[in-house]
Amino acid sequence: MVTTLLNEHLRVDVRPERGAEIAVLGAPNGRNLLASFGGASPLPASRSVSYGSTELDWLSHYRGGWQELFPNAGAECVVNGVPLPFHGEASTADWEVYASSPTSLTVSTPGRLPLVLRREMALDPAGPTLRIRESVTNESNAPMPFLWGHHPAYTAVPGARIDLPAATATAAEQFDTDHNDLRPGASGPWPELPNKAGDATALDVVPTGPRERVVFLSSLTDTWYALRDVEGGVGLAMAWDRAAFPCLWYWTEIGGPSFPWYGRSRIVALEPATAWPSDGLAAAVERGTAHLVDPGATMSAWLTVSLFDADERPVLGVDPDGAVTR
Repeated sequence: MVTTLLNEHLRVDVRPERGAEIAVLGAPNGRNLLASFGGASPLPASRSVSYGSTELDWLSHYRGGWQELFPNAGAECVVNGVPLPFHGEASTADWEVYASSPTSLTVSTPGRLPLVLRREMALDPAGPTLRIRESVTNESNAPMPFLWGHHPAYTAVPGARIDLPAATATAAEQFDTDHNDLRPGASGPWPELPNKAGDATALDVVPTGPRERVVFLSSLTDTWYALRDVEGGVGLAMAWDRAAFPCLWYWTEIGGPSFPWYGRSRIVALEPATAWPSDGLAAAVERGTAHLVDPGATMSAWLTVSLFDADERPVLGVDPDGAVTR
């Protein structure tokens, strides 16, 4: 079942029963900016049996869109004796709807750990902006760790530009497919990284493909990005809460031949996240990079997403209200 938020500026389709996933984001009469690939295959694990790992089970359902990762992000792990699946159970849970109107939605879900995640979404009546306000509440009498992230995957338009503040980029050390051109573990200032041939590869232009990359952006001087389809004249800008999401995961999946893509995907994902790399909550707790919420306490966060008219001018900043500076 889909809940649609709609005004004259923006359309947002949400699936509360499937992780409160955002399936559609775009102008009411425009294209969906979120990646979406159809097909009945691969068979979703929920309609048959497990693939043998929570990562494969998660990917068997994946068809693009925007998921929320909580209380785990990345690899499955065990925390406090509780098994946490790949990308967290909230990303596939049936969320409860607390309030709904044509332009707003409030949903919530508990986690396997004694944490409750609540999300409030509202369209700005004055412009093409979606505002998200969230909270995590610890219902237990002990401090509780968690990871938190947003997983918006956009259609990878060849030649589209990515604008970011200054940051350190690091290619995933454990990711090395035939279509990954980056040297695993390479690090450097955005927007370039060394490739396997020893040259510099620009990360701020969406490739034609096929291409598969996983890059982590840390030490951001500010927390925003813009994705500009210059030829199409369509831009998307996001700003977010630095305290909640100090890092950014940057994932490119274009034409990969393996499960579940089979050459069908054109995805570029820019994902605000608590920590990096993507090795799960247990590893983040060990490194001291996980969030920790006190007994009975609540942690809050915000994200803002806006559409704008894209052109050759780079975006220099995005403020918390979604306004773009060029």
